[in-house]
Amino acid sequence: MPYRVPKSRLLPPRTAREVERQRLSELLHRGFTKSPLMVLAAGAGYGKSTLLSARPAVWLTLGEDCSDPVVLGWHLLEAYRPRWGQGLDGVSSALERGAWASAGEAMLEALSAGPPHLLVLDEAQRAASRENVALLRMLMQIPGLHIAVLTRRAAPWEVLGRVLGEGELAFDAAEALQLAEAIAPELPVFEVEQAHSLVRGWPLGLRLLLRAMQRGAKPEQAFYAHPDPAGLLAYLVPALPDEVQQLAARASVLGELGPEETAWVGDLGLLERYAADLLLESVGSRIRFHPLVRQALMTLLQPEEVRNLLSRAADAVLQRGEDVRAAGYLLEAGRMGHAADLVLSKGQAWLSEGLTYTVLAMLERLPEDMLRTRPGLRYLHAEALRQAGRYAEAEQVYQLALQEGFQRALLGLSRLYLDTVEPAKAQGYLQAARVSYPKEAAQLWAENLLNSGRVEEARALGLDGPRVWLRSGRPEQALAELRQLKSSATGRAPQNHREGTLLLALLEAVAGNAPSAEEAAQKGRREGETLGSPFVVALAEARLGHALLAQNRWQEAREAYQRSLSLSQGGPSRLRVEPLGGLAALGERKAFGEMVRYARESGDAWVEAFMTLVAAQAHLRRGEPFALPVLAGVDDPFLLALARNAQWKSDPEGLLGRYPFLQNATLFAPPVHLSRRLLWEAGKLDVAYHPGVSVEIRARGPFQVWVNHQEVRLKREKTRTLLALLLIRDWSKEALMEALEVSDGEFRVLWSELLGALEPGRPPRAPGYFLRPYALCRVPELRVDLWEDARGKEGPFEGLDHPVLERYRAAWLQDVLRACRQSDAPEDWLFGLRLDPLDEELLARLEHTELAALARRIHREALEELELDS
Repeated sequence: MPYRVPKSRLLPPRTAREVERQRLSELLHRGFTKSPLMVLAAGAGYGKSTLLSARPAVWLTLGEDCSDPVVLGWHLLEAYRPRWGQGLDGVSSALERGAWASAGEAMLEALSAGPPHLLVLDEAQRAASRENVALLRMLMQIPGLHIAVLTRRAAPWEVLGRVLGEGELAFDAAEALQLAEAIAPELPVFEVEQAHSLVRGWPLGLRLLLRAMQRGAKPEQAFYAHPDPAGLLAYLVPALPDEVQQLAARASVLGELGPEETAWVGDLGLLERYAADLLLESVGSRIRFHPLVRQALMTLLQPEEVRNLLSRAADAVLQRGEDVRAAGYLLEAGRMGHAADLVLSKGQAWLSEGLTYTVLAMLERLPEDMLRTRPGLRYLHAEALRQAGRYAEAEQVYQLALQEGFQRALLGLSRLYLDTVEPAKAQGYLQAARVSYPKEAAQLWAENLLNSGRVEEARALGLDGPRVWLRSGRPEQALAELRQLKSSATGRAPQNHREGTLLLALLEAVAGNAPSAEEAAQKGRREGETLGSPFVVALAEARLGHALLAQNRWQEAREAYQRSLSLSQGGPSRLRVEPLGGLAALGERKAFGEMVRYARESGDAWVEAFMTLVAAQAHLRRGEPFALPVLAGVDDPFLLALARNAQWKSDPEGLLGRYPFLQNATLFAPPVHLSRRLLWEAGKLDVAYHPGVSVEIRARGPFQVWVNHQEVRLKREKTRTLLALLLIRDWSKEALMEALEVSDGEFRVLWSELLGALEPGRPPRAPGYFLRPYALCRVPELRVDLWEDARGKEGPFEGLDHPVLERYRAAWLQDVLRACRQSDAPEDWLFGLRLDPLDEELLARLEHTELAALARRIHREALEELELDS
């Protein structure tokens, strides 16, 4: 159910604009050219809202409830819905399940194609939270978006962009005179200047002081830049009849009022007649008190009367179904017992709507004795912590609730260990929960069976979905279903890492395509960073490692797995399984044993088998031996079929036909030369001949040729030169013979030697697979580093001497030097200087960095070598 956003929060306030603040407008313009976000941080009354409300913008006035990122997300959705409509359905779907980080990603995608615009967040100090800072950091990536954060305190927003403080926002002398001319033109200029000096440029203070001076007050009697509420009353009260004073005082308790409050607050029309004296802001059909005016007027009321008014406000909004707002009023009124009871009765529903941080904030405001006398609140606290991904804290609070006799904590602990995929730990709590809560525990029991690898038992209990299809040998179906859930405007992909973006990353790596898996893993990492969850970030890094492993990007995969393992320290055992398995796939023997130990400790036999086969296939693609152990306790037909055909010497089961994704760059794909050879033997590959080998040519650094992971040494130097020339471009036979300075007979010998080296065992008269007259064929089994990275930092064709190759090296050097000079990274400048130690421009840049001493040494040694140092 969508969160109800008051319409008045989507409208800028209508305030008096007597002063044209051109100076500030220019400051904002210059600031936005350097950063997409500007923070206007100053106390109340510095004209922040007035300045921005004159501009066309998407406007949001934030309330205390917006400290919850899900609530802020609903506000953003409502603010943007009139312009973007159905394009934001993915945002709505994510917010409905409380996935605010996913909602931010969806909003980023939806708005990135839109026109440039300004987003204003007013009263942002009410919504200050780490989560909201992270959400705004994500939105700052939207092209053309400028965000103005209006707040009374710079923290925590100051990390996002430039801050304009009270010094910049204060009126200068010219602006003070403009204001005086508008509201008190009869005052002498020198008195206006004195007043401006006394209030230190504070716009609201100057406005009040000028009104008081109109009534005969002297400037030196005024308060200074930060008056207390009692001082402010001295300037408000004289202009107000007693009846209006009392009405304003009662109305100010709510801060903002509309027609629905008239019945029990009083005649709001009377207040509107004194809007200028009360500095009221008009927002749609509602009126809003300035924060300082509200604070001042409330001092006219007795504390008990304030509590009664807040209680009455709580009752009124409860009748309208605004439970969260009612709880806020009760907490402000100090009615802790009533607030605790409301949170207890509504908290679970709020959590189901994704208002995790709202519940946590309310519980933190309740005293400890409220939680102790209401064990249900303790359980609710644990549920909110679990939903926020704070698993260690949630576990402690669940245990405390259990000790206090709240048996539903058994279900909570079960869900916790399902979230962390630790079926062994969940087992005992689930068995106990099945006794007291058989219906609620049934689904959890089925999922735990799935996590244990007992897939058929889980399916027999009615469990289905992408994870079931993955673990029952149908990864293609799992991927198709999850893609549908993620793309459907009405379908609701279940929340959390087990079912969301990171499951998609895994399924793409298994049965889709590795680049899509990489993209999903990167997105999952961003979501984890936004959530501030080491658990999610660690899992995202592991899934990124899988995507890179599937693409044979070995070093990048190793780095991702190592980051994942580092982040998983202190987390559940299951979190270490995937990165350890990935490192085992890259040849770290100790990692394999640790992976098996942690998988068994968590009770997940399926993931042990899964990562074992990942390691086996990676070793096969790397041309390294791997002794595949027996897969015990696994009934996944896909994994078992892979195990039976681990070496891919033949394809008796027709795996390539049954699982066509194995022909793509995926985790379980055999080496491409083996799969394509098997397809050719089966008559499913339209080539005349397939050699059944892979070829790797390394032209960066020393020139090397590898066939099936074994280095091949060509007998003739001219054969090596021939191959190097073929890497640069296609040739005619005559041009090659001329370049090599050989006769027709000599050329045939060279060509034959090269063909035999690249395709050992090729039958006589079989057409070449890697070579055609007179070029290299760009086939999947051929990898050339020169083609993959034209600007790699190792020079090409080292050790080969030929004019064509020399010209290629010279052009490469100029390209790399040009890129180094255009770079902003000192490391690139240093690399350019190593290539050309006499480059004065790069040397001058490095003089202002930590690399200056090293750069001077490289330059000096080059001069000495050339005997130019004298």
